[in-house]
Amino acid sequence: MTTPLRPSVLNSMSTPPVTPDSLSTAAKDTRPTGQSFSTLTPPTSPRQIQSLSNLSNIAAAQETPSISKHDHRREPLQPIHTNVRDATMRAAKRSAPECPFDVEILKDQRGRDAMFGTGAWSIVYKGTASTKSGNLSSALTPPSSPTVTAPLLVAVKKPTRRDSTEVLKSEAKILSYLQAMPHNEEYVVPFYGTIDQATIVLAAIPYSLEDHIRKCAVSASENFSTWTMHDPVVGSTAKWLRLAHQLISALAWLHNVAEVVHGDIKPGNILLANVKGSGTEVTFDPVLADFSSAQLLNLEETTPNTLSAVTREFTAPELLSSKVLRDPNSTATTASDVFSLAVTLLVAATGQMLVYGGSVLQRQAMATQGWMVLDHVRGGEQGARVPRMGTVDRALARAVLKADMGRISALDWLDVVEDVVKGEQPRKNT
Repeated sequence: MTTPLRPSVLNSMSTPPVTPDSLSTAAKDTRPTGQSFSTLTPPTSPRQIQSLSNLSNIAAAQETPSISKHDHRREPLQPIHTNVRDATMRAAKRSAPECPFDVEILKDQRGRDAMFGTGAWSIVYKGTASTKSGNLSSALTPPSSPTVTAPLLVAVKKPTRRDSTEVLKSEAKILSYLQAMPHNEEYVVPFYGTIDQATIVLAAIPYSLEDHIRKCAVSASENFSTWTMHDPVVGSTAKWLRLAHQLISALAWLHNVAEVVHGDIKPGNILLANVKGSGTEVTFDPVLADFSSAQLLNLEETTPNTLSAVTREFTAPELLSSKVLRDPNSTATTASDVFSLAVTLLVAATGQMLVYGGSVLQRQAMATQGWMVLDHVRGGEQGARVPRMGTVDRALARAVLKADMGRISALDWLDVVEDVVKGEQPRKNT
């Protein structure tokens, strides 16, 4: 049974974070050597996704967010009727729909299949989709769009080995199920169907949160100032809070409306759609991608070995024990999703994609004590951006607790962040 929502929401935020000068540079990899995390749903597209979030209103002349007591923006998080969910879940048990149009894999300069990236289970290729007439049907750009005469750029996700076929089939079913959920277009990468059940066709979205954080970290380093050394690298505190509110809203929708566990939340699996502007004046709406580790909460059967592909630094400590990792039937939980998103937001504050400092063994040891992540990061190179009892600390503290020691749910976490936002607002003169 889902928890009813309280009508309180983030109303507006400051101008958005720093990003590259143009979308044409988004596909270039600027990551330092040895710090590469593959993004399964790739970052290039000539089109812009239709607005995906009602939370994207920006207060042009305001640097601090405000709260509206009664706001329609929480409507997407209202639980749906049980009968609707049950019918959709029954459909999810069946095969995912076939892709309704022709897909062609593009070639790179050497004549090889062009790739966006690789992962533990798959390779994602760059492709185009078109109908026989050369025009795209309205089904390609849900919910609606004008007719497009050029082929649509898509991401084609194929299994890399025999045991990954079932993983991608399960992912396709979950994506199909999510596409039937109300407001899915606000929170999940668009899914266009499958080819031979195990090849997934998705929208190619221009930019990932990982790309954005890395570029913001470079910019923060090049423009270092004692005035901004305590701010999150993605910009002001207000910008970070807006991002936190968007992502926690997406997770609350996934858990409480769709009743799905993502299982592998990290910056590379969050794509930034509806990108507008250039230079430092850019807005975007984050959507969740890569559901290869996802599970439906109300189905007894699970996809085995999904924890074998997670990234250690972003994985909840309760999942990192050898007993859990050796069990092929172990899966992520809603609590572990909350932890993973909290670390993702922490990285958005520090710009440190590896999260912890030190050697590989030291980072692994600290990851198994993830409930101490804020203290570990505070003692690191970018610790000044996470001061004790500061905005980031107050927003994340309850989300990184031990799972059995009161780690907060996504829905309650949304209220915590909104309370933090209220505390950031300047007091009116009396």
